[in-house]
Amino acid sequence: MLNEAASFLETLFSHITDAILIVDYQGEVIGVNPAFERLSGWSAEEVLGQKSLCDLCRGMATCQEESSCIECFASRLKTPSFQMHLQTKQGAELPVAASSTRLPEEAGGMGALVVILRDNSEMQRIERERHQRQLTNYVIQAQEEERKRISRDLHDGIGQALYSIMVGLRVVNQIEMDDATKHHLEEVQHLTARTLEEVKSLSVELRPSALDDLGLVAALRSYAKRFEQTFGIVTTLEIAGQRRRYDSSVETALYRICQEAMTNAAKYADTDGISLRFVDEVDRVELHIEDTGVGFDPTQLKVRGTGLGLYGMRERVSLLGGTLKIESAPGEGTAVHVVVPLEEKGGPRYGHPIADRG
Repeated sequence: MLNEAASFLETLFSHITDAILIVDYQGEVIGVNPAFERLSGWSAEEVLGQKSLCDLCRGMATCQEESSCIECFASRLKTPSFQMHLQTKQGAELPVAASSTRLPEEAGGMGALVVILRDNSEMQRIERERHQRQLTNYVIQAQEEERKRISRDLHDGIGQALYSIMVGLRVVNQIEMDDATKHHLEEVQHLTARTLEEVKSLSVELRPSALDDLGLVAALRSYAKRFEQTFGIVTTLEIAGQRRRYDSSVETALYRICQEAMTNAAKYADTDGISLRFVDEVDRVELHIEDTGVGFDPTQLKVRGTGLGLYGMRERVSLLGGTLKIESAPGEGTAVHVVVPLEEKGGPRYGHPIADRG
């Protein structure tokens, strides 16, 4: 019976996925399992009787404290959870989640210390990525809120003030005056009207009211019309599937992606035509933007800077749990395909619905 138990424990020691390090009361390594060899790069022959705990440990920390060598976990009977930096054979310091416990005392000295190690680098990478995505999400949310505020101030503040000035100028224009003064007044009226139109256009570019009031489809239709008038590029829009409202984060992201893709086409594609296709399926929405321009080699594309470039487009889609695919080749135009999985109520199925609070 004892032999069977010993055999079982030996098998467990050899096959467990967590690395195990056994240290005697003097701090010398007296046992390691194969998982430790794989984790550290050290072979058993290179550490047994050759290395001490201090040769392998490059520092430890608990959630409450950074521990010094004097307060080392080796001096404690048990440390349920801490982080340790393991010195690998390649010279790297590998962050590992660890726990330690001391075996029952043996005759003539303290019991051996058993340290269980688990590679923490992948978990830390995932946590960093999660934090980065959360930070990006908050930045996009703050950006949209600020755009909405400025757009509203332009429309309700400066826009209304300019309109009031125009009304006043029309009243003044009814007064008898010499031709030179009247001509000058008319020029001021025309300048004020142009400025008012520019303010309205800027307000819409920052945050179109149609996006909040009427939804994504209406906003895309309105933007396509303005785009065609501004750049002289023939723009077609096809809508397939049901027409419904989506979560604000979905509508904002798709609108901004469409805006960026079409602006890029106008700037760089040398195209005379752009087609938009928006498809609403039961469990997802798709947005396709295609131009007939000069195209480019996507493998040679270098994404630089921040904001609403290609990097920003990918980030917006990623935050919604969707995918963005860019197809292009020199002389063959460019196609941008976006797919966002949706819940039944129009929210992102896998993403972060707080990307915009509407």
